[in-house]
Amino acid sequence: MNIGLLGMGTVGGGVYDAIAERGIGLSVTRILDCRTLPGLEQLRTADFQTILDDPSIDVVVETMGGDEPAFSFVMAALQAGKHVVTSNKLLISAHFCALHEAAVQNGVQLRYTAAAGGGIPWLYNLARAKRCDDILSIRGIINGTTNYILDGMHTRSGDFDAMLAEAQRLGYAERDASADIDALDAQRKCAISASLAFDAYVPAASIPAAGIRHIKKKDIHYCENMGRVCRLMFYATRCENGVCAHVEPAFVKADSTAAAIHGCGNMVTLTGRLLGELTLIGQGAGRAPTGVAVVQDILDIAQGLPQAPVVCAEAAVCADAVTHRYYVRKGDGQYISDPVSVAQMHKEGADFFAQIVE
Repeated sequence: MNIGLLGMGTVGGGVYDAIAERGIGLSVTRILDCRTLPGLEQLRTADFQTILDDPSIDVVVETMGGDEPAFSFVMAALQAGKHVVTSNKLLISAHFCALHEAAVQNGVQLRYTAAAGGGIPWLYNLARAKRCDDILSIRGIINGTTNYILDGMHTRSGDFDAMLAEAQRLGYAERDASADIDALDAQRKCAISASLAFDAYVPAASIPAAGIRHIKKKDIHYCENMGRVCRLMFYATRCENGVCAHVEPAFVKADSTAAAIHGCGNMVTLTGRLLGELTLIGQGAGRAPTGVAVVQDILDIAQGLPQAPVVCAEAAVCADAVTHRYYVRKGDGQYISDPVSVAQMHKEGADFFAQIVE
């Protein structure tokens, strides 16, 4: 199976390496990149049309990131009858229905296991569990960058700025880390996961999301004095009128599984009506884990494995039906709130807040 690879950055490089090292019946025959690629000059092109017009290319793998031109390239590939595999969570969350409909109309597959959970086969196992069970809820840690920062603030007493700078230096965070620390990345992954879990399209913008940009050492100290650890968590639950979903910092119990997720680790849990709880843990970021997840999707296509159908009717998203106690910091004051709805807490305007996980 021949592959046209869009982008030779961190993830694209991981995909290329995984294919080259394993010799698994796959071949990267074209690489779209505007830069020179020493040693790969014969594969490189700066013109996407050369990939689109090449009848020998079976799968287009998009690892560029962002919305445009990724969306235009992926849509054109699907309409040209080429399968698409992508790691781009912004792309999938923003154009979930349009891309899935284009894949169905053109008799090809659209796969994106690496878009949520990195190296964890989270979306794969979510879809597999859903085949014969009702998914009641999903939750977890799904952003490796913020977990690295929070873990360092606890285990090494680092302040937020120092831990963010370290994550950037190690390549875990982009120079502009807004998508991570403002919870936009986790919001998009929550939207994709919820859309698959609950058979309805959940727009990312409809999910309340609060990040960790304004967390301070005093918040971590308060958390530790409660016998807890701070983690950025996502939650989505099937409810009577649609889907309840949100992303926010949480003070989890120190002996919980979430507290034991260190570094860039991810942890995601689904609860099924029959299955009960299933938890997956692994590396949520990085060149090799994410590259391997992309290659797994390519292999599924190569082996002719069918793809679960997707429902594109939009879900009503509610944040009023779920209540928690919260740790809240406003100015110099720190306190634990009475139970309050997620929607109300996200409107409060606190300097920093975190759900108290019971």
